[in-house]
Amino acid sequence: MSGKIPKYFINDLLYRTNIIDLINTRIKLKKQGKNYQANCPFHNDKTPSFTVSYEKQFYYCFGCNTHGNAIDFLINYENLNFIESIEELALIHGLSIPFETKIISEKNDYFKKQKLYLLTEKISQLYQKNIMLTSSAYDYLIRRGISKKMMQLFCIGFSSFTWDVFFKKLNIKKEFEIELLNYQMIFINKNNKINDPFRGRIIFPIHDKYGRTIGFGGRTIKNILPKYLNSTETNIFYKGKQIYGLYQVKKKHSKPKYLLVVEGYIDVIMLTQHKIDYVVSSLGTSITKEQVKILFQNTDTVIYCYDGDDAGKNAAWRTLKITLPYISDQKTIKFIILPKNEDPDSIIQKEGAKNFQLRIKNALTMSKFFFKNILKGVNLSSNDDKFYLSVRALPLINCISSDTIRIYLRQILARIIGILDDDQFEKFLYQKKQENKISQYKNKQTPMRTLIGLLIQNPNLSNLVTSTKKLTNSKTKGIPIFLEILKTCSENAFSNTGQLLEFYRNNKIINILKSLSIFDHMIVEDKIKTVFLDLLNNIHKKDLEKRQEYLIAKERTKGLTIYEKKEIWSINKKLKNS
Repeated sequence: MSGKIPKYFINDLLYRTNIIDLINTRIKLKKQGKNYQANCPFHNDKTPSFTVSYEKQFYYCFGCNTHGNAIDFLINYENLNFIESIEELALIHGLSIPFETKIISEKNDYFKKQKLYLLTEKISQLYQKNIMLTSSAYDYLIRRGISKKMMQLFCIGFSSFTWDVFFKKLNIKKEFEIELLNYQMIFINKNNKINDPFRGRIIFPIHDKYGRTIGFGGRTIKNILPKYLNSTETNIFYKGKQIYGLYQVKKKHSKPKYLLVVEGYIDVIMLTQHKIDYVVSSLGTSITKEQVKILFQNTDTVIYCYDGDDAGKNAAWRTLKITLPYISDQKTIKFIILPKNEDPDSIIQKEGAKNFQLRIKNALTMSKFFFKNILKGVNLSSNDDKFYLSVRALPLINCISSDTIRIYLRQILARIIGILDDDQFEKFLYQKKQENKISQYKNKQTPMRTLIGLLIQNPNLSNLVTSTKKLTNSKTKGIPIFLEILKTCSENAFSNTGQLLEFYRNNKIINILKSLSIFDHMIVEDKIKTVFLDLLNNIHKKDLEKRQEYLIAKERTKGLTIYEKKEIWSINKKLKNS
């Protein structure tokens, strides 16, 4: 690494950096003798085992043995690579990295990033200036209830409907336009006109933790699709690693008690305007692991707030599953599900801040939300449903790192099932697994059961079926169920079994689907597609053979019509080629 960045510069950076100050801005350190201590951020630490030495400018965890200097801490805690950690420290101290001249690519990457920061900030300022000069955009925000103060705090702007208007109105220099084109922040369309991808949109700048503008979200004020648009990813902007509004929250609260995560830009702004100033957004409904890590680096409690429609409820459940591995004795999550057809923006304007604060106060704990959702459609008077509940719940519970929370959730699950003793719970699970194996053995593994089971466990297999014409008139037992599921998968593009089962929750075939969802087909993963297609072909082949047998028998007793003779000739040809 020293061949890319001079060793003297790295040493100087470490000399200038106080590791205590660096770490203390991210996790709370307590002085213990001549050292500082905290619960380790790198493993589920019940007692403080993470020690930082001012003298050595070094940290060490007696629990997981993680150790290193300021650079190592940034690499491990912020998920940075070596070059990025040097850039981070250089930025803190206001220094430029003197890359060695023989290393061209790293130097170019560094300067490209610096140029992108500069250009993004400059065009952001132009957008902000433009909104004050564009009555339609400014009036739109006022109608939405957003104050001028909020426009300034979040640096809201507007991109004109054409670049020419924007260019002339803001008196933009040609040199700046060329730079924007070079960095693909604007582009030339098929009519040889310059276009801003955000044209005709309210602009919401996205800031990193230092307040640098790194990208934008845009909301159309006319019927232009899509309604919301984010910047394409660049050297400085990765959507899945950014949290909108976090910079504004951190300006007011260095370590917020909790963070409220909502879906939209305007939701963040409107709640902040109502004095709820710990609101952020994950830049969409699907949160990422990286975003969860960032949230927990900044607070111990994350409250997710989702709209009350089906999409919002499904997003909340996905978020829970993504977040579970990062929950610990210190880190927890809660959920607010708003009434149907409401979002944070609409409901706070109807109810006011005081009532919304009550929603926050009464947010569902992780355990309540977990069991409320996983119990949907489960018949607790049925032992099979109880076992199915365990099969769904236990893998999720077991991915939590905290022993305390895992045991607590398992105990709740056992009580729901009606078992109060842990040993009895384990015996119940073992017994049901054995019964399930026996049941599978008794229920002969027919081709149709295997075919349906494969489809339920891999809904994307529906993409392999280009036509169902061959199967429509099949008399094979189970074909109607297979065709029904195939049609549902094709129309809904399910990505997993859980989504498919949820679709049939109150349907009469749900118990069949549940049993086949855990059906052990004993087929290795890379052979599943081949077996699936072979089974389809074999079912069609058997249908042809049955029809062939019928026609042959008829020919011997009654004779065949000209059409039936043509049919049997066609069947013989197909079977010969199959």
